Amino acid sequence: MFIPFLVFSQFKTPFVCCDYQRDAEYKQQLTFLKKSEKEGAVEVIESIAALSREYQDWETAIEYYEKLIEDYPKAEYYFSLGVAAARKSLEVPQFRSVPYIVKARKSVLKAHEMEPENVTFLNLLIPLNAEIPMFFGGSYAFAEQQCKLLKNLDPLSGTIMQAYLYEVREMYSEAKSEFIQVFTASENRISSFDRGGSQLNRDQLFKLGRAAAQHKIYFELGGRAMDLYIDDYGRRDNYPLAWAHFYRAKIYFYNDQLPKAIKSLHQALEINPNFEECLAFLKTIEDE
Repeated sequence: MFIPFLVFSQFKTPFVCCDYQRDAEYKQQLTFLKKSEKEGAVEVIESIAALSREYQDWETAIEYYEKLIEDYPKAEYYFSLGVAAARKSLEVPQFRSVPYIVKARKSVLKAHEMEPENVTFLNLLIPLNAEIPMFFGGSYAFAEQQCKLLKNLDPLSGTIMQAYLYEVREMYSEAKSEFIQVFTASENRISSFDRGGSQLNRDQLFKLGRAAAQHKIYFELGGRAMDLYIDDYGRRDNYPLAWAHFYRAKIYFYNDQLPKAIKSLHQALEINPNFEECLAFLKTIEDE
């Protein structure tokens, strides 16, 4: 009955995991803020919620965003609660993930109802409904409907999301066609991208690099998008650096740049020596 949440059926990419429990700086900041919590200032509760979200302490983030919502039911708080619950659902066994999945969908839906044209909210609401079974409130038809709205508000984001919806249904040729449209529309944005600002966000750079690798299209642009993601990688990025190097390696390989492909695979393995997909791809290359 359960479908792995927020994972492409064939092109799975995990989210970043942060070992916040071993982070002394986080513990110190959290302890300091909690000592001030008794004063009841909303700014303190908000700071704890934001800090725990930044360090991916999702259980604490859920607790404090729920506290904020009790007295200040803002759309942004509902959305942040949904993000925390969605990410927590990926960290627990499947049989324990259901309450988090339900909470994530309800919270993001509430945020969307309060701000129906918020593109950020739609970009999470759509995957939540596309991959959650109907038994838990999901609806692929609703996801498609919201994707049309997203396309009207932000054609680039909407087209990327449409490609994602095709991938969920394993309609890979249709997904490829959508990504080709994205690359065509984004060519100038990627080629002239600078860190000072762009309509392409960090997640979109990664997704375009992944699409180039998996669908074997637009190697130059996809490679540049992934290079930009890798070069400016930071703690707030959602997708692991090792996976970025892995997809970069595939782009190099399919573009007949074998030495660079092998180098990128080794860079991925330096970060995660047990990276199964990377080890398998490296073995395939070495066996040829």
